[in-house]
Amino acid sequence: MKRLKRLTKQFGSIPAIALILATTAFAQTPSPSAVGMINFQRAISQNDEGVKAAGIYTAEGKKLADGLLKSQAKVTELQEKLTKGGTTMSESDKNSVMREIDKEKKVYDLEQQNAQSTLDDRQEELFRPIADRVHKIVEVYAKELNLAVVVNTTEDMLYFSDLVDITSEIVRRVNLDIAKNPAKPK
Repeated sequence: MKRLKRLTKQFGSIPAIALILATTAFAQTPSPSAVGMINFQRAISQNDEGVKAAGIYTAEGKKLADGLLKSQAKVTELQEKLTKGGTTMSESDKNSVMREIDKEKKVYDLEQQNAQSTLDDRQEELFRPIADRVHKIVEVYAKELNLAVVVNTTEDMLYFSDLVDITSEIVRRVNLDIAKNPAKPK
């Protein structure tokens, strides 16, 4: 009561009451202290969009791998030709086949690098929007639960309780968000 009288004299009655209410409200607002754990990779890949994106990514990867197998078969075929005919081939024929092998190996290496680059780009294109959506939902959920921090699980973690694992709830919320706000087709 003395505090109220002192504040009233200094600031007037309405500002003093507002100041007391504000400090009381601030004192009652709990500071974030809990921790949440998430398997971010699982949250991205197990929601509806993630499953669909994984199917597309796998199919495109298989197509690229099939193309690489053809190039690898050319190299293998030339190596077998050199091995089988090595004793009967002239030196110039051996050198010619060896140059072809080197050429086909370079083509294969280049195709392999291009395929990897294509897959990396495609992975970013497919999964970045999903990761962004998951991240936003994690932020909202963490604020709802008053979490101080959400940590991504890793293989080298020794222990964490299932009580702090928010992954399943995040996947559920992402699926609800997808139903409300479907991704725009490209």
